[in-house]
Amino acid sequence: MKPLPRRHSLIAETAAVLRQRLDEGEWSLHLPGEMELAALLQVGRNTLRSALAIMEGEGRLLTSKGSRRRVVPLSKNVPAGKRAVLLMAKPEREFPPSTAQWIEGTRARLESEGWTFRVSIEPEIYRGDPELRLKALTNTLPGTIWILHRSTPAMQRWFQDRGERTILAGSRHEGMLLPQVEIDYRAVSRHAAGRFLSRGHQRLAILRPEGLFAGDAECVAAFREGAGRADVIELRSRPGTIGVMEALRPITRHLHSVTGLFVLHADHCVTALTFLQQKGISIPGDLSLICREDAPYLELLCPEPARYRHRTTTFSSRLASLVMRYDDKTAGKRRPALIMPSAIDGATLAASPVLK
Repeated sequence: MKPLPRRHSLIAETAAVLRQRLDEGEWSLHLPGEMELAALLQVGRNTLRSALAIMEGEGRLLTSKGSRRRVVPLSKNVPAGKRAVLLMAKPEREFPPSTAQWIEGTRARLESEGWTFRVSIEPEIYRGDPELRLKALTNTLPGTIWILHRSTPAMQRWFQDRGERTILAGSRHEGMLLPQVEIDYRAVSRHAAGRFLSRGHQRLAILRPEGLFAGDAECVAAFREGAGRADVIELRSRPGTIGVMEALRPITRHLHSVTGLFVLHADHCVTALTFLQQKGISIPGDLSLICREDAPYLELLCPEPARYRHRTTTFSSRLASLVMRYDDKTAGKRRPALIMPSAIDGATLAASPVLK
Protein backbone atom coordinates (compact mmCIF):
# COMPACT_ATOMS: atom_id res chain seq x y z
CA MET A 1 0.00 0.00 0.00
CA LYS A 2 1.27 3.46 -0.89
CA PRO A 3 1.87 5.73 2.15
CA LEU A 4 -0.58 8.53 2.95
CA PRO A 5 0.13 11.53 5.17
CA ARG A 6 -0.63 11.18 8.89
CA ARG A 7 -2.88 13.89 10.31
CA HIS A 8 -1.00 15.40 13.24
CA SER A 9 1.34 17.61 11.17
CA LEU A 10 -0.30 17.60 7.80
CA ILE A 11 1.82 19.98 5.73
CA ALA A 12 5.13 18.50 6.91
CA GLU A 13 3.77 14.97 6.61
CA THR A 14 2.48 15.64 3.10
CA ALA A 15 5.91 16.92 2.08
CA ALA A 16 7.51 13.86 3.67
CA VAL A 17 5.20 11.49 1.76
CA LEU A 18 5.84 13.32 -1.52
CA ARG A 19 9.58 13.09 -0.85
CA GLN A 20 9.35 9.37 -0.13
CA ARG A 21 7.33 8.64 -3.23
CA LEU A 22 9.72 10.69 -5.35
CA ASP A 23 12.64 8.72 -3.91
CA GLU A 24 10.84 5.50 -4.81
CA GLY A 25 10.57 6.70 -8.41
CA GLU A 26 6.79 6.93 -8.56
CA TRP A 27 6.99 10.16 -10.60
CA SER A 28 10.15 10.41 -12.67
CA LEU A 29 9.41 13.47 -14.85
CA HIS A 30 6.35 15.43 -13.68
CA LEU A 31 3.95 15.41 -10.76
CA PRO A 32 0.24 14.94 -11.43
CA GLY A 33 -1.91 18.09 -11.46
CA GLU A 34 -2.91 19.62 -8.13
CA MET A 35 -6.48 18.31 -8.10
CA GLU A 36 -5.37 14.78 -8.94
CA LEU A 37 -2.49 14.90 -6.45
CA ALA A 38 -4.68 16.28 -3.64
CA ALA A 39 -7.19 13.47 -4.20
CA LEU A 40 -4.39 10.90 -4.39
CA LEU A 41 -2.91 12.02 -1.05
CA GLN A 42 -6.30 12.73 0.53
CA VAL A 43 -5.41 16.29 1.57
CA GLY A 44 -6.80 19.73 0.75
CA ARG A 45 -5.31 21.87 -2.02
CA ASN A 46 -4.04 24.52 0.43
CA THR A 47 -2.19 21.83 2.39
CA LEU A 48 -0.84 20.37 -0.84
CA ARG A 49 0.37 23.74 -2.10
CA SER A 50 2.21 24.44 1.17
CA ALA A 51 3.88 21.01 0.97
CA LEU A 52 4.82 21.59 -2.66
CA ALA A 53 6.34 24.94 -1.70
CA ILE A 54 8.58 23.12 0.79
CA MET A 55 9.66 20.68 -1.92
CA GLU A 56 10.38 23.51 -4.34
CA GLY A 57 12.47 25.23 -1.69
CA GLU A 58 14.48 22.03 -1.27
CA GLY A 59 15.17 21.88 -5.00
CA ARG A 60 13.15 18.69 -5.52
CA LEU A 61 10.61 20.31 -7.88
CA LEU A 62 10.60 23.03 -10.54
CA THR A 63 7.53 25.09 -11.40
CA SER A 64 6.91 26.53 -14.85
CA LYS A 65 3.89 28.68 -15.66
CA GLY A 66 1.28 26.73 -17.57
CA SER A 67 2.82 23.29 -17.04
CA ARG A 68 2.98 20.61 -14.37
CA ARG A 69 5.72 20.64 -11.73
CA ARG A 70 8.87 18.96 -12.97
CA VAL A 71 10.76 16.44 -10.80
CA VAL A 72 14.45 17.24 -10.26
CA PRO A 73 16.54 14.01 -10.16
CA LEU A 74 18.91 15.02 -7.36
CA SER A 75 20.94 11.84 -7.41
CA LYS A 76 22.03 12.62 -10.99
CA ASN A 77 22.31 16.41 -10.99
CA VAL A 78 24.07 16.95 -7.67
CA PRO A 79 27.80 16.14 -7.50
CA ALA A 80 28.60 13.53 -4.87
CA GLY A 81 31.31 14.62 -2.48
CA LYS A 82 30.18 18.26 -2.43
CA ARG A 83 26.62 17.79 -1.25
CA ALA A 84 25.22 18.45 2.22
CA VAL A 85 21.71 17.66 3.44
CA LEU A 86 20.26 19.05 6.67
CA LEU A 87 17.65 16.76 8.25
CA MET A 88 14.94 18.43 10.34
CA ALA A 89 11.75 17.25 12.04
CA LYS A 90 9.70 20.25 10.87
CA PRO A 91 10.11 23.31 8.64
CA GLU A 92 12.57 25.93 9.82
CA ARG A 93 9.80 28.55 10.15
CA GLU A 94 8.48 26.54 13.12
CA PHE A 95 11.75 27.07 15.01
CA PRO A 96 13.10 30.33 16.50
CA PRO A 97 14.31 32.88 13.90
CA SER A 98 17.94 32.16 14.81
CA THR A 99 17.51 28.68 13.28
CA ALA A 100 16.59 30.10 9.88
CA GLN A 101 19.50 32.54 10.15
CA TRP A 102 22.19 29.91 10.68
CA ILE A 103 20.65 27.67 8.01
CA GLU A 104 20.80 30.47 5.44
CA GLY A 105 24.31 31.38 6.56
CA THR A 106 25.44 27.78 6.13
CA ARG A 107 23.78 27.56 2.72
CA ALA A 108 25.43 30.79 1.50
CA ARG A 109 28.90 29.73 2.68
CA LEU A 110 28.71 26.24 1.15
CA GLU A 111 27.22 27.37 -2.16
CA SER A 112 29.93 30.03 -2.50
CA GLU A 113 32.45 27.16 -2.37
CA GLY A 114 30.68 25.09 -5.03
CA TRP A 115 28.66 22.87 -2.68
CA THR A 116 25.00 21.95 -2.96
CA PHE A 117 23.02 22.37 0.25
CA ARG A 118 19.44 21.33 0.83
CA VAL A 119 17.06 20.99 3.76
CA SER A 120 15.00 17.81 4.03
CA ILE A 121 11.98 17.79 6.36
CA GLU A 122 11.67 14.23 7.66
CA PRO A 123 9.27 14.03 10.63
CA GLU A 124 8.99 10.24 10.42
CA ILE A 125 12.66 9.61 11.18
CA TYR A 126 12.31 11.48 14.47
CA ARG A 127 9.77 8.96 15.72
CA GLY A 128 10.35 5.33 16.57
CA ASP A 129 12.74 3.31 14.43
CA PRO A 130 14.16 5.48 11.61
CA GLU A 131 16.05 2.70 9.82
CA LEU A 132 13.85 2.16 6.73
CA ARG A 133 13.55 5.84 5.86
CA LEU A 134 17.23 6.54 6.55
CA LYS A 135 18.28 3.64 4.32
CA ALA A 136 16.15 5.04 1.50
CA LEU A 137 17.61 8.52 1.94
CA THR A 138 21.26 7.52 2.14
CA ASN A 139 21.03 4.99 -0.69
CA THR A 140 19.47 7.62 -2.95
CA LEU A 141 22.12 10.25 -2.19
CA PRO A 142 25.51 8.51 -1.79
CA GLY A 143 28.49 10.67 -0.95
CA THR A 144 26.37 13.13 1.03
CA ILE A 145 27.38 14.78 4.29
CA TRP A 146 24.35 14.58 6.55
CA ILE A 147 23.68 17.34 9.08
CA LEU A 148 21.32 16.29 11.89
CA HIS A 149 19.27 18.95 13.67
CA ARG A 150 18.00 18.16 17.18
CA SER A 151 18.39 14.46 16.45
CA THR A 152 17.16 11.56 18.54
CA PRO A 153 19.38 8.85 20.07
CA ALA A 154 18.13 6.36 17.45
CA MET A 155 19.10 8.68 14.59
CA GLN A 156 22.57 9.38 15.96
CA ARG A 157 23.18 5.69 16.67
CA TRP A 158 22.09 4.71 13.15
CA PHE A 159 24.40 7.20 11.42
CA GLN A 160 27.33 6.36 13.69
CA ASP A 161 26.96 2.59 13.33
CA ARG A 162 26.48 2.87 9.56
CA GLY A 163 29.59 5.02 9.17
CA GLU A 164 27.76 7.71 7.19
CA ARG A 165 29.44 11.10 6.94
CA THR A 166 27.52 12.97 9.60
CA ILE A 167 27.69 16.23 11.55
CA LEU A 168 25.40 17.22 14.42
CA ALA A 169 23.89 20.69 14.49
CA GLY A 170 23.16 20.23 18.15
CA SER A 171 24.17 18.05 21.08
CA ARG A 172 25.42 14.48 21.18
CA HIS A 173 23.53 11.83 23.06
CA GLU A 174 25.43 9.65 25.51
CA GLY A 175 27.97 7.37 23.85
CA MET A 176 27.99 9.24 20.53
CA LEU A 177 31.22 10.42 18.86
CA LEU A 178 29.82 12.27 15.86
CA PRO A 179 31.36 15.68 15.14
CA GLN A 180 29.15 18.52 16.28
CA VAL A 181 28.59 22.26 16.39
CA GLU A 182 26.65 23.43 19.41
CA ILE A 183 26.20 26.25 21.88
CA ASP A 184 28.15 25.54 25.07
CA TYR A 185 24.98 25.09 27.07
CA ARG A 186 26.87 23.33 29.83
CA ALA A 187 28.98 26.44 30.47
CA VAL A 188 25.86 28.61 30.13
CA SER A 189 24.02 26.53 32.74
CA ARG A 190 26.88 26.78 35.24
CA HIS A 191 27.11 30.51 34.61
CA ALA A 192 23.36 30.96 35.13
CA ALA A 193 23.56 29.15 38.47
CA GLY A 194 26.37 31.52 39.51
CA ARG A 195 24.24 34.54 38.60
CA PHE A 196 21.53 33.31 40.95
CA LEU A 197 23.97 32.51 43.77
CA SER A 198 25.63 35.92 43.55
CA ARG A 199 22.23 37.45 44.39
CA GLY A 200 21.60 35.18 47.34
CA HIS A 201 19.26 32.62 45.76
CA GLN A 202 19.40 29.20 47.43
CA ARG A 203 16.09 27.72 46.26
CA LEU A 204 16.27 27.15 42.53
CA ALA A 205 14.26 25.37 39.84
CA ILE A 206 15.04 24.42 36.27
CA LEU A 207 12.24 24.17 33.71
CA ARG A 208 12.86 21.70 30.89
CA PRO A 209 10.64 19.85 28.42
CA GLU A 210 10.05 16.15 28.50
CA GLY A 211 11.60 14.40 25.54
CA LEU A 212 14.90 13.58 23.89
CA PHE A 213 16.73 16.89 23.52
CA ALA A 214 20.30 15.74 24.01
CA GLY A 215 21.59 18.94 25.60
CA ASP A 216 18.85 19.36 28.20
CA ALA A 217 19.91 16.59 30.58
CA GLU A 218 23.47 17.89 30.42
CA CYS A 219 22.22 21.38 31.25
CA VAL A 220 20.40 20.12 34.33
CA ALA A 221 23.56 18.39 35.58
CA ALA A 222 25.70 21.48 34.90
CA PHE A 223 23.20 23.78 36.60
CA ARG A 224 23.26 21.56 39.69
CA GLU A 225 27.06 21.64 39.67
CA GLY A 226 27.08 25.41 39.45
CA ALA A 227 24.47 25.72 42.19
CA GLY A 228 26.68 23.88 44.71
CA ARG A 229 24.78 23.40 47.96
CA ALA A 230 21.71 25.34 46.87
CA ASP A 231 18.45 23.40 46.54
CA VAL A 232 17.54 22.64 42.92
CA ILE A 233 14.29 21.06 41.75
CA GLU A 234 13.57 19.95 38.19
CA LEU A 235 10.26 20.86 36.56
CA ARG A 236 9.43 18.82 33.45
CA SER A 237 6.79 20.12 31.09
CA ARG A 238 4.72 18.33 28.52
CA PRO A 239 4.56 19.91 25.04
CA GLY A 240 2.53 23.06 24.61
CA THR A 241 1.47 26.00 26.74
CA ILE A 242 -0.73 23.95 29.05
CA GLY A 243 2.15 21.56 29.75
CA VAL A 244 4.40 24.45 30.79
CA MET A 245 1.72 25.91 33.07
CA GLU A 246 1.12 22.56 34.73
CA ALA A 247 4.85 22.17 35.39
CA LEU A 248 4.96 25.61 37.03
CA ARG A 249 1.93 25.16 39.32
CA PRO A 250 4.01 24.00 42.34
CA ILE A 251 5.73 27.39 42.31
CA THR A 252 2.39 29.23 42.33
CA ARG A 253 1.09 27.20 45.26
CA HIS A 254 4.12 27.68 47.51
CA LEU A 255 5.47 31.20 47.09
CA HIS A 256 9.20 31.47 47.85
CA SER A 257 9.65 27.69 47.83
CA VAL A 258 11.64 28.68 44.72
CA THR A 259 13.22 32.11 44.27
CA GLY A 260 15.18 31.49 41.05
CA LEU A 261 13.91 29.82 37.86
CA PHE A 262 16.18 28.74 34.99
CA VAL A 263 14.19 28.16 31.77
CA LEU A 264 15.86 26.20 28.98
CA HIS A 265 13.74 27.15 25.97
CA ALA A 266 12.74 30.60 24.74
CA ASP A 267 9.10 29.75 24.00
CA HIS A 268 8.73 28.29 27.50
CA CYS A 269 10.17 31.51 28.89
CA VAL A 270 7.29 33.52 27.36
CA THR A 271 4.71 31.20 28.90
CA ALA A 272 6.47 31.14 32.28
CA LEU A 273 6.78 34.92 32.50
CA THR A 274 3.17 35.64 31.58
CA PHE A 275 1.64 32.76 33.56
CA LEU A 276 3.51 33.46 36.80
CA GLN A 277 2.68 37.16 36.71
CA GLN A 278 -0.94 36.29 35.98
CA LYS A 279 -0.88 34.26 39.21
CA GLY A 280 0.27 37.33 41.16
CA ILE A 281 3.96 36.40 41.35
CA SER A 282 6.13 39.47 40.89
CA ILE A 283 9.16 39.05 38.62
CA PRO A 284 11.83 39.73 39.79
CA GLY A 285 10.35 40.80 43.16
CA ASP A 286 9.16 37.33 44.24
CA LEU A 287 10.94 35.20 41.65
CA SER A 288 14.00 35.81 39.47
CA LEU A 289 14.19 34.23 36.02
CA ILE A 290 16.96 33.47 33.51
CA CYS A 291 16.45 31.92 30.08
CA ARG A 292 19.15 29.73 28.50
CA GLU A 293 18.23 30.85 24.97
CA ASP A 294 17.50 34.05 23.12
CA ALA A 295 14.88 34.97 20.52
CA PRO A 296 14.00 38.37 19.02
CA TYR A 297 10.58 38.41 20.67
CA LEU A 298 12.06 38.14 24.18
CA GLU A 299 13.25 41.75 24.12
CA LEU A 300 9.62 42.80 23.60
CA LEU A 301 8.49 41.29 26.89
CA CYS A 302 8.02 43.28 30.08
CA PRO A 303 10.08 42.68 32.09
CA GLU A 304 12.69 41.69 29.53
CA PRO A 305 14.18 38.30 30.49
CA ALA A 306 17.79 37.81 31.52
CA ARG A 307 19.18 35.37 28.97
CA TYR A 308 22.09 34.32 26.70
CA ARG A 309 22.68 35.32 23.10
CA HIS A 310 25.02 33.88 20.47
CA ARG A 311 25.93 35.07 16.98
CA THR A 312 24.24 32.91 14.36
CA THR A 313 27.01 33.87 11.94
CA THR A 314 29.52 32.11 14.20
CA PHE A 315 27.36 28.97 14.28
CA SER A 316 26.89 28.85 10.50
CA SER A 317 30.57 29.56 9.83
CA ARG A 318 31.74 26.72 12.06
CA LEU A 319 29.16 24.32 10.67
CA ALA A 320 30.09 25.09 7.06
CA SER A 321 33.79 24.71 7.89
CA LEU A 322 33.16 21.29 9.44
CA VAL A 323 31.28 20.21 6.32
CA MET A 324 33.99 21.39 3.89
CA ARG A 325 36.84 19.93 5.95
CA TYR A 326 35.17 16.65 6.79
CA ASP A 327 37.73 13.88 7.20
CA ASP A 328 36.47 10.30 7.54
CA LYS A 329 39.57 9.26 9.53
CA THR A 330 39.34 11.96 12.19
CA ALA A 331 35.59 12.71 12.29
CA GLY A 332 34.93 10.70 15.45
CA LYS A 333 37.99 12.14 17.19
CA ARG A 334 37.22 15.82 16.68
CA ARG A 335 36.52 17.92 19.72
CA PRO A 336 33.05 19.50 19.71
CA ALA A 337 32.92 22.98 18.17
CA LEU A 338 31.28 24.74 21.12
CA ILE A 339 30.18 28.38 21.04
CA MET A 340 29.90 30.43 24.25
CA PRO A 341 27.11 33.02 24.12
CA SER A 342 27.16 36.37 25.93
CA ALA A 343 24.96 37.11 28.93
CA ILE A 344 22.10 39.62 28.51
CA ASP A 345 21.22 41.42 31.76
CA GLY A 346 17.51 41.85 31.12
CA ALA A 347 15.23 42.85 33.99
CA THR A 348 14.15 39.55 35.57
CA LEU A 349 17.09 38.97 37.89
CA ALA A 350 17.27 40.52 41.35
CA ALA A 351 18.30 39.73 44.93
CA SER A 352 16.53 36.84 46.61
CA PRO A 353 13.37 38.00 48.40
CA VAL A 354 14.40 35.84 51.36
CA LEU A 355 17.25 38.33 52.00
CA LYS A 356 15.03 41.41 51.88
